[in-house]
Amino acid sequence: MEHLELHTQTWGSGDKQALLVHGLSSNAAGWWRLGPDLAELGYTVTAPDLRSHGESPRSDDLSVVGYAADVLALGSHWDLVLGHSLGGAVVLACVETDPGFAKTLILEDPAIKMEDNPLIREWLMDVFNRPLTTEQIALDSPRWHIEDARAKAEALRQSGPDTVDRTLNAPTWDGSRILASLAIPTLLLGADPTLMALVPPEVGKAFAAANSLIKFETITNGSHSIHRDEYRLFWDRVRDWLTTTSAAENETSDAT
Repeated sequence: MEHLELHTQTWGSGDKQALLVHGLSSNAAGWWRLGPDLAELGYTVTAPDLRSHGESPRSDDLSVVGYAADVLALGSHWDLVLGHSLGGAVVLACVETDPGFAKTLILEDPAIKMEDNPLIREWLMDVFNRPLTTEQIALDSPRWHIEDARAKAEALRQSGPDTVDRTLNAPTWDGSRILASLAIPTLLLGADPTLMALVPPEVGKAFAAANSLIKFETITNGSHSIHRDEYRLFWDRVRDWLTTTSAAENETSDAT
């Protein structure tokens, strides 16, 4: 499949390579805290604007497979790949196409199945009924840092309702089988089920029970945008998991 050349942002210059993939109607700027924090851990961090988002080219094909084609063109064998929401679906599609795409995964309340769900559509489209300003986003999400509100307002203006509509109208895509069969260490984070979680506890626990490489955790008080609602808690979980995973890999390497 042909791909588009995506606009990217980068942080750091470490030996390890990390890729951050945003969700629907967001952009790379939304990783303004996570990018630098990962850079402090020794990563060179790359974050693309997905097609029809941010400063990347527009496309009529907003299927998961189409999104994934662009991300795959950014490279492979990433030490860490993190995908949020739609970005989680895109990352899973990349792993299916290229099993060597990532050495470790973090999936933040991922869209395991992409389909035109009326409740999800209403939730995603409602924001376009109000002013797309930093002030309005901050009012709607009072726990967000003002920079998160600014980045999200800009991303919403860049993508627009048509991008959301055409993404939801794309062919249904189900990544359940891909997630269940992952052969790399994966941290699966679910939002608080009282705050609109795409991965409720019963679903996340089932995947973790079936695959020992998956660690699942629900972030209490974190909505679907965990990294915006509860950044310090989100970062603590990410950092601790990366430290534990790295230590386990070193032990395995020493044993061989």
